[in-house]
Amino acid sequence: MGVSRGNALVKTQRVLLSVFVALGAMASNACAAHHHSAGFEPGDDAGEGGASEGVLPTGGQAMGSGEAGAFGEGGATAPDSGISAECPSGNDLVFVATEERRLYSFDPKTATFTLLGLVDCAGGQYVNSMAIDRAGNAWINYGDGSLWKSPTQNPTCVSTGFLPLQSGVSLFGMGFTAKTSGATTETLYIDDLAGGGLGYIDLSSMSLLRFGPFAGDLVNRDCELTGTADARLFGFFAGSYLGDGGAASVTQIDPSSEGAMKTWPLPTIDTGSDWAFAFWGGDFYLFTADKYNENDPFTTVTKLDPSTGDVTVMAQNIGFRVVGAGVSTCAPTVAPNQ
Repeated sequence: MGVSRGNALVKTQRVLLSVFVALGAMASNACAAHHHSAGFEPGDDAGEGGASEGVLPTGGQAMGSGEAGAFGEGGATAPDSGISAECPSGNDLVFVATEERRLYSFDPKTATFTLLGLVDCAGGQYVNSMAIDRAGNAWINYGDGSLWKSPTQNPTCVSTGFLPLQSGVSLFGMGFTAKTSGATTETLYIDDLAGGGLGYIDLSSMSLLRFGPFAGDLVNRDCELTGTADARLFGFFAGSYLGDGGAASVTQIDPSSEGAMKTWPLPTIDTGSDWAFAFWGGDFYLFTADKYNENDPFTTVTKLDPSTGDVTVMAQNIGFRVVGAGVSTCAPTVAPNQ
């Protein structure tokens, strides 16, 4: 549930990347059409201001188309994921991945990050987005379009067998949500970051199925996704059509119509170059950064209270850039003290 992007230059770079990945995929298919392992490609180097270990305080300087019918319209239905019904200890937190390919937990109650390990699974490629499943695994989309998973409590790289560029989709936002309110089965939804709209990944076959563009005011918009244990799906939308600048918004998405159910405008928040979010305890936690801002290039953490629309800055200049965030369906949907 996050993405590392930026201004028009970065948008252009992303399009060029998709072309290069497409050419690579064509070559790979020509040589080994039945081989579905993820590809490797040199990328940026690790480091750049990331913290190395322990619990970090969040204040101050020391501190990430195929075609199918729409849901509810007689079309395709997203299958159960097969994820374990049990919630491992600690899987009720927010998890974030950084530009430096480090995985952290984030505790909204104390606004602290805890380093869990390195998730450099795609040959140095940057992390694009992340989602967390009910069993405590981080599902990570990298800059080459590959999809890997890693246990959050003991980060290691596990191949998913996902083939990049399915239905022409390279980079995508994603989030798990419960199939129905309170269900222990879940669906991994994706958003095509080239403006192609909503879809899901069938985890039994690792097939990406797309439903086409968003409807209404969401058409051609880019977003990150987060889901909940009560089967709601939300998007953190960039501030401009097929672009990354301008004020952002959070929207509850109806998967059946692919339209907006409710929107919270965020006139004071710019998604910048690196942005992600998660829903936890009744609030949204927004992670935004602009790597091109020399005075403040690192992530700001902002809480959005959907009941009032109020936004509160929880932390600034944390020392690294969050590019992916996620919660499992084990995370609370109301404040724990309620």
